[in-house]
Amino acid sequence: MTHEPLNNPGAAAPTQGVLLAIDVGGTKTQIACYDPVSQHLRTRRLTTHADGARGVPALERIIAAARTCVADFGSSKVASVAAVFPGVVRGRSLLMAPNTPGFEDLDLPSLLGEGLGTQAVLLDNDVKAGALAEARWGALVGIDNAIYLNLGTGLAAAAIANGRLIRGQNGAAMEIGYMLEPFIDPMYPELWRTHAQGAAPLEEFFSGAALTRLATEMLGQGHRALDLFTSRDLTVRQVLERRIAGMAVQVSNLAVALDVERIAIGGGLFHQASTLAPALKQLIGQAVPFPPEIVAAHFTHDAPLWGALSMAMDAAGLSFIPGDILCVPDSPQG
Repeated sequence: MTHEPLNNPGAAAPTQGVLLAIDVGGTKTQIACYDPVSQHLRTRRLTTHADGARGVPALERIIAAARTCVADFGSSKVASVAAVFPGVVRGRSLLMAPNTPGFEDLDLPSLLGEGLGTQAVLLDNDVKAGALAEARWGALVGIDNAIYLNLGTGLAAAAIANGRLIRGQNGAAMEIGYMLEPFIDPMYPELWRTHAQGAAPLEEFFSGAALTRLATEMLGQGHRALDLFTSRDLTVRQVLERRIAGMAVQVSNLAVALDVERIAIGGGLFHQASTLAPALKQLIGQAVPFPPEIVAAHFTHDAPLWGALSMAMDAAGLSFIPGDILCVPDSPQG
C-alpha cells in the first residue's frame, strides 16, 4: 500500500517502549505486545465481558491484561497502542457496536492512553485493521486496489483503492452487512428489512450465523453452517446455492464499483467450507468485466490483531516486524 510504510527490515527501530495491539471482540479480546529491541512478541487472550462486565470495568480488565503483557519484557513503557473493535470508529467514539455493550459511550483514546501511559493511541474497525494486516504481511502485499472480505460468524469487508484504505464520510465504508439482500421484491419496499428496523440484511442472509440458523431450520437442532455444505439433500443444496449466488451478486457489484485487482477472503466459514471458494470464483468471474483474482486471506482468524500491530508500528515510526513471528499460541485466559 503506497500510504503505509513498507515492511522494511533495514529500518531503524524505536529504542524505548513496547508496541501494543488490542483486538476487542464480542466474545474474546486478544492482545499482542512487541518489543522492537529484542524482536520478541507476547500475547494474551481474555474474555471481553467476563462476569457480565461492560463499559469501563471491561476496559479496565483489558488494560490490566495489556500491562501484564508489557511487563513480560521487564518494561513499563508503552511506545504506542492500537485498539480495534467491531463497529464504526468515528473520532473518539465507537458506534454501531452491539457486540461490545458499554463501549459506545466511552472516550476510548483517553482511557487507553491514561491506563497504558502513552499519548500514541489509535483506534479502528477490526475488519479495516484486518485489511491492513493482509496488505503488510499477507495476501494483499503490493496490491493497490483490493477487497478484504471476512466470512466468519458475521459478515464484513474493507476496501483498498489506489493504495489507501477506504473509510468513507462516517468511517462506515464497506459495512456490507447492512447492504440489502439480493432477492428483495422491488414492488414491496415496505417489506424490505433495513438498518432502520434494526436489521443487517446481507449479514442475516449470508454469514456463519445466518447459515447456522438455516441449518437448524432445514436439518434440525444441533446442526451448524458447515453441515449445509456436506448435505446430500437436494432441497438443502438448492437453498444453499441460492444463498451463495446472492452473496456472489453483491460481491460482484462491489468488484465492479471499485475495479479491484484482488479479493482476499478470510474468516472461519470461508476456510472450512471447501466448496465455497470455487463457487464464488465462478460466479464473480462471470459477472465482473475485469474479474479480480480471488484468493484465501493469509490470516485465518487473527488479522485484526495484526492489523492493530501494524497501526502501532506506524505510530511508533517502526516499519519492520518479521512476519513469521505473527501467531497467537495458547495464552493465559482471563
